Amino acid sequence: MPVTNRTSLVLKASLAGFALVSSLYAHDGSAATLRLGVRADALTLDPIASSDNPSIWTELLIYDQLVRPSRDGKRLEPGVAESWTVSPDGREFRFKLRSDARFSDGQPVTAADVVYSLKRAAGEKSSWASFFKPITSYSAVDDHTVVMKLDKPFTPMLNNLAMFSASILPQKLVEQQGQAFFDHPVGSGPFVLKSWARGQRQVFEKNPYYWEKGKPSVDGASVEIVPEDNARVLKLKAGELDAIVGIPYNQVDGLKQDTNIAVQSAPVFSIDLVQLNTTKPPFGDPRVREALNLAVDKSGIIKGILRGNGRAATSSLPVMAYNNTQLQPWPHDVAKAKALLAQANLANGFKTSMLVPGGDTVARQVASALQAELAQIGVQVDLQTIEASTQFSTTKAGNYEMSLSYATSDTIDPDQLTGFTAVNPERANAFHTQWKDERVNELYAQERVTPDGEARGKMFKEIEQRVHDGAPFIFLYTPTEPYAYRRSVTGFEVLPTSNYSLKNVVMH
Repeated sequence: MPVTNRTSLVLKASLAGFALVSSLYAHDGSAATLRLGVRADALTLDPIASSDNPSIWTELLIYDQLVRPSRDGKRLEPGVAESWTVSPDGREFRFKLRSDARFSDGQPVTAADVVYSLKRAAGEKSSWASFFKPITSYSAVDDHTVVMKLDKPFTPMLNNLAMFSASILPQKLVEQQGQAFFDHPVGSGPFVLKSWARGQRQVFEKNPYYWEKGKPSVDGASVEIVPEDNARVLKLKAGELDAIVGIPYNQVDGLKQDTNIAVQSAPVFSIDLVQLNTTKPPFGDPRVREALNLAVDKSGIIKGILRGNGRAATSSLPVMAYNNTQLQPWPHDVAKAKALLAQANLANGFKTSMLVPGGDTVARQVASALQAELAQIGVQVDLQTIEASTQFSTTKAGNYEMSLSYATSDTIDPDQLTGFTAVNPERANAFHTQWKDERVNELYAQERVTPDGEARGKMFKEIEQRVHDGAPFIFLYTPTEPYAYRRSVTGFEVLPTSNYSLKNVVMH
């Protein structure tokens, strides 16, 4: 664990004696294990049952997919499939699998495994079935060739195959073990889960059969669950962690002053917002939702809390492909907000509650700002701290009024996040707000069969406009994601899809 400069340790050895020399040997002996600090633990490692980011990001370390987003988030590149072709009518996809792709138990990844995994992803028990339903048939032509046929063109198909939910699993083991398989999963990704103390840490070792030669560069990784942001920062500075994600913006400048630490900022496909449960009065009234958006000074939050590391959100989609650049954020207009509440027979305001993820310093600061600003229009908000790992399941169950949250895109195509945050019925029913717009649903169905280009982009822009106008959320901001690591580490990065990559990490 490269905590301190090795030379300085040796120079001090004569003063510290045998104990220090012993610690140096221990330091070298574990130097190839990265210690990463994160905020929350995974809930499950079953790709078809996952919706929370900690689960998704963990799965992306263990499993591989046919294709994957490039590091810059602008294109797709080969994964387990070394090449693929799409028929001119867009209804047949043919994938050639790598001959050297193996699971972590040494067994080859076969076309039968791919077919099994994708059928499972499209099955009745899958939370992500709609992403694969257009596939009408799967064929394992031989051990390394898979052909999929669709009943009609489906534009997001390749991007959906790059999602965690399309992870390739070993058919034989999953069928033998059932759900027990996901306690000790076997994948063809860069890492193997060696142990999992839930709520505390996940210990990984590198997959010796991983197809990318020379990767991972480290022997393993220990992902430490440290819910409190400030604690992660202190552990990094003390050398107890080698890298951390989820840094409070007010600590970025201080970390940059530490010569042992490097700080980076990732432009992620992420959106921060407040979910409004439209089934709970008075949030079913669009005038109330508009008033809440008008009451919040997004620019002030971005300047004061994010230290300028973000931009005001205009809808539930972050800045990515087909972004509606003509759409303006809701302005800060307290007088108009009060007038709208009066029209909704709430001239004296109302009392409500808002879930706030525990341990998240930025969330706490933003929640306090929202509480103060909404009080100006008579809305009294009781802040209720909740564990980040349980917030999603709580909002999914509808047990909330307001919830300070965020959403990220797992693909480089806006289709996924549109379905997640704007469409109802769909797997998240407009991100658990239960808001519904039939025109949005119609456009969502149309964009999925429209070839990439101006016409499809126009559909996304209209969806964004309608979500903006319907305001099922208080739209806050699209942030950049700061992360940090000790200078003894190279190759650690957060990708545009918000997951962290460990396979290129080198410990010096």
